[in-house]
Amino acid sequence: MAWYEDESLWEVFYDCMFDADSFALAKTQCPQILEMVGHPVQKALDLACGPGRHLLGFATYGIECTGVDLSGYLLSRAANHLEQADLPATLVHTDMLAYQPTEKFDLITNLFTSFGYYPNDEDNQKLLNLSHQWLNKGGSLVIDTFGKEQLAHTMEPVHVTEYDNGDLRFERPLLVDDMRVFANEWILVRGEEAFRCEYQHFVYTAQEMRHMLQQAGFTDIRIYGSFEGDAYDLEAERLIAVAHKD
Repeated sequence: MAWYEDESLWEVFYDCMFDADSFALAKTQCPQILEMVGHPVQKALDLACGPGRHLLGFATYGIECTGVDLSGYLLSRAANHLEQADLPATLVHTDMLAYQPTEKFDLITNLFTSFGYYPNDEDNQKLLNLSHQWLNKGGSLVIDTFGKEQLAHTMEPVHVTEYDNGDLRFERPLLVDDMRVFANEWILVRGEEAFRCEYQHFVYTAQEMRHMLQQAGFTDIRIYGSFEGDAYDLEAERLIAVAHKD
């Protein structure tokens, strides 16, 4: 079983990853994404949509949204959030590579460091290839992740995050396999209990990401260091790739 197939991971660490601030952040990112792509969006697909943070944001613009995720637990949280906000979206419970859409999209997103999960470069490339197929002509793919350059520059061997509810999350990140893979260990201390998980995924430089997108058939590929459109350099917050389909 791949690490991301373990539902207990999402259940135990949900509050660490998807607190109220993360939903507020997604709400601000959605108009930034729409401005970045620079074309009308009627239908959007969010791959690895999690609890629906960006589905909520895009739906407020009247965009017809579809979210795909392998976690039934996260999709149930997404359904609850959408119901509470009285916003429509289609939720699909499947692996991203197994998804078989019946329509094409103007925008496809893969956000919150959800790219590189597959255990080999070929399957990660396949996801980009499929995304290109699933887009309408003139549509765009937006990927939000960490770049390998950022990790090598800023990664700390051990660090801890304290949450408002008193939880403590310890992290022990590494770059392994010739710096191709980001491996991390999380230890969550909640009251008198401790929970541990390990995960790993491929990470790519901006140039590697650009090459993979070109291989998939994308053109007009732009790399940013933030959703505000900052340059991708050593001060970058994220690696944001925006790729266009002619």
